[in-house]
Amino acid sequence: MATPTLDSTFGAILIGVVVSAILYGMTNIQTILYFSRYPNDAESTKTFVAIIWMLDTFHVALILKAIYYYLITNFSDSDQLQGIDGHWSLYVSVIVNLLTSLLVQTFFTVQIFHLCSRRLRYPVTFGIAILIVAHFAFGIETVSLLFIKKQLSRLSEIILIAPLPLAVFAVLSDVAIAAGLCVLLHGNRSTFTHTNALITTLIGYAINRCLLTSIVAIIEVIVLLVSPRSFWFLALDFTAGKLWANSMLASLNNRRALRRGSMMHSMNAIAISPLQFSQYSEPPTGSPEVLGNSLHQLASKRLVSDTDSHPSSQQGPAGIGGRPHNCAALRDT
Repeated sequence: MATPTLDSTFGAILIGVVVSAILYGMTNIQTILYFSRYPNDAESTKTFVAIIWMLDTFHVALILKAIYYYLITNFSDSDQLQGIDGHWSLYVSVIVNLLTSLLVQTFFTVQIFHLCSRRLRYPVTFGIAILIVAHFAFGIETVSLLFIKKQLSRLSEIILIAPLPLAVFAVLSDVAIAAGLCVLLHGNRSTFTHTNALITTLIGYAINRCLLTSIVAIIEVIVLLVSPRSFWFLALDFTAGKLWANSMLASLNNRRALRRGSMMHSMNAIAISPLQFSQYSEPPTGSPEVLGNSLHQLASKRLVSDTDSHPSSQQGPAGIGGRPHNCAALRDT
């Protein structure tokens, strides 16, 4: 096997740091938008957002420390770089990314728990939780082995027992979360056009959130198999945590746009159809319930039953698990 060059080792890490810094800028923007748009959110939700931002900031500081150590402190010493011991900041950055992914994936899993009927919520969320825990466990194993092996050039020795399963379970957990959200949201479709339009939008968000993080994880798997002695795996891992953080913040910041779009759709339907206007004396707003009391509370309102808004719909079919169809009317708090 050919000796890896600086381009495929610390050059790859440098590129990962630059891309991560760009994504960190997006994290800052989304965090500022969140606190400015939703000052009345639950304290637990705001604390959760602050923790994600602090982890992301700490991660950037760690990878900057690592790249400075390798490319400045050991500048021009290419022989030493090829066999240099992994710096602690590099390994700790992997742990910080694991914590970020664990929190964000738990965030979405709790959403799924509250969307499920009581009969299904525990089996569904337990299956997803197993994948999340496996992802976290293989991540801890990877970092532990890196500390034991010390030299980054020996990363290829542990590819099949740690980094590869880590990347695989990252894909599986993301896909499971997206699939769970899509199935549960689809089960809440009703005969009302504005409800279905909102649900379709939410499904699109769930798919897009999964798509980006899954693509990065799949590329990690491919890189590990094709070029196990390069450091592209670490470079991709730098960006993974930023994508998880931004996906969670985007789900919070999109609530106002989703709610506004749903209301506009309802208003248009009323304006177009005089019969519909006479049938419903006021725009369908319903009396939403709060999604839950856990950290994941999006300061949004839970699925709102169409039957609360439209009395004529009470004979509609049931949703998943025998629950009535409802729509996600997201609260602008």
